[in-house]
Amino acid sequence: MNLPIHMPKRILIFILAAIAIAIGGCGSTKPDSGNNAFTVTSEAFKNGEQIPEKHTNADNSIPLAWENVPEGTKSFSILIVDLHPVANHWIHWAVMNIPADVHRVPEGASRTDKLPEGSQELLNSSALSGYDPPAPPIGSGNHEYKTIVYALDVHSLEPPAHLPYEKFQELVSGHVLGTAEISGYYER
Repeated sequence: MNLPIHMPKRILIFILAAIAIAIGGCGSTKPDSGNNAFTVTSEAFKNGEQIPEKHTNADNSIPLAWENVPEGTKSFSILIVDLHPVANHWIHWAVMNIPADVHRVPEGASRTDKLPEGSQELLNSSALSGYDPPAPPIGSGNHEYKTIVYALDVHSLEPPAHLPYEKFQELVSGHVLGTAEISGYYER
């Protein structure tokens, strides 16, 4: 029996399709790790949105909540930094030693008893303790304020009162199990 010339091509395509289906069906049955990523959110704004005016007041720090914490986390740190070149990594809020069982900081928590017990607010780049609200130089454009929550493998760190951005990174280096980030924007 003679096969038409186009038959072997069809058979080859059929065989390749069968192999592709078989390989695709051999995937892992574990849940997609992307669905369980360590994340931080804010009730005040969504990632990539403008920070509301009410959070440009030192008495009204932004609310934060985080979930899907990395296994082995013993504490958290929060850092809010202005990434605009004019700001040169200006720290707006640095909080250390947040207990591992805490997964949120309410609105207006800075410099109050709303901060979790044991937490330590460091000096910001304005040399003041607590939340330094967004206040970019007028006309400098839209500034990105990145909030980073660090999951750490230690219960506490002993930072000096003031840590510039690079020194903050050095302090937590070697202890970070994961980070979660959200950015808000603001300009005057």
